[in-house]
Amino acid sequence: MNRTLVALLLSTTILGRPARAGERLVEQSDRDLDARGIAALSVENPRGAVRVSPDSGGRIHVKAVKIVRANDREAAQEFARETQVSLSTEGGRCRITVRYPQRRQLHVGLWQMLRGDFDFPAVEIRLAISAPPGLPLELHSTSGDLATERMAGRQELSTTSGEIDVFQAGDAVKASGTSGSVRVSGAGSAWLRSVSGDVTAESVGGPLDAHTTSGELVVRGARDSLALGTVSGNIRVEGAPRGIVATSTSGDIEARGAAGGVRLGTASGRVDVGLVPPLREVDISSSSGDIEARLADGVGCEVELRTSNGSIDTSLPIELSSVTRHRVSGRVRGGTTPVVLRTSSGDIRFGGGGS
Repeated sequence: MNRTLVALLLSTTILGRPARAGERLVEQSDRDLDARGIAALSVENPRGAVRVSPDSGGRIHVKAVKIVRANDREAAQEFARETQVSLSTEGGRCRITVRYPQRRQLHVGLWQMLRGDFDFPAVEIRLAISAPPGLPLELHSTSGDLATERMAGRQELSTTSGEIDVFQAGDAVKASGTSGSVRVSGAGSAWLRSVSGDVTAESVGGPLDAHTTSGELVVRGARDSLALGTVSGNIRVEGAPRGIVATSTSGDIEARGAAGGVRLGTASGRVDVGLVPPLREVDISSSSGDIEARLADGVGCEVELRTSNGSIDTSLPIELSSVTRHRVSGRVRGGTTPVVLRTSSGDIRFGGGGS
């Protein structure tokens, strides 16, 4: 049942001077809501930034700042009137929605355009929201940035050309963007996607699934399994204690502290990995790139090194079972864990000191 429906018309407080060419009209409004009975918070703001932070008083507070850019005061005020923020609660969900003006006809004189004294009208709403930290969140935008900090509930965020920044999350995070970067820290688990932006994940406690097309992918302080992928970007990992699967088409893969099941593959990039216990299985491949793997002290394995046109160099003592110009296999320190390194036209270096 709909028990609250409030339109934030944002017409009470005006900051700054009336808009004319090259100036802005700024309006601000605040709304406070009791969060009792609210099970989730959903925000839809196509253009402006959204930031959510924790509130310890059991309330939802919304600060909305409307920014209008127009050629004259009359046009600015008209766009301001047609831009609204609505707040409603229904079925235990609090919804905050921003509605912008639809298409309008603009009459601009030729000489006005040539003199450069006309600005096409533009409007955006920036939302700063505080809410109980355990409240699940859904934030969606088209061109706006999305940010949360110290929110402990489940989070889902999506934007097209904006950036996503989730700081010290406590539960699962699902975040996707197209051209902006995605940064997440402290999540219980994470599913992250970007097309042309970079993806950074830090201190994720549960499984991490992160992919990007042309951006760089960076992982630090992971405590569970990793599933990573990029097409033309590089992958850098500092710590993979529960296993890692990572693929790249033309980018490099660099992983430190890789344990468990390790499967790394790239077409034309380089692979550099440090292997630490406990190891279950290692399979590393590249079509035309070099491979360098370092095994931690005291770790044994059954190794196979294969290259079609490159060289093989190992600094570890291997109990050989087979040796050719392009293939070396045998045991290191009497181990039985399978470690396979193979490349078509790259070189292979296998040594100690992995970390």
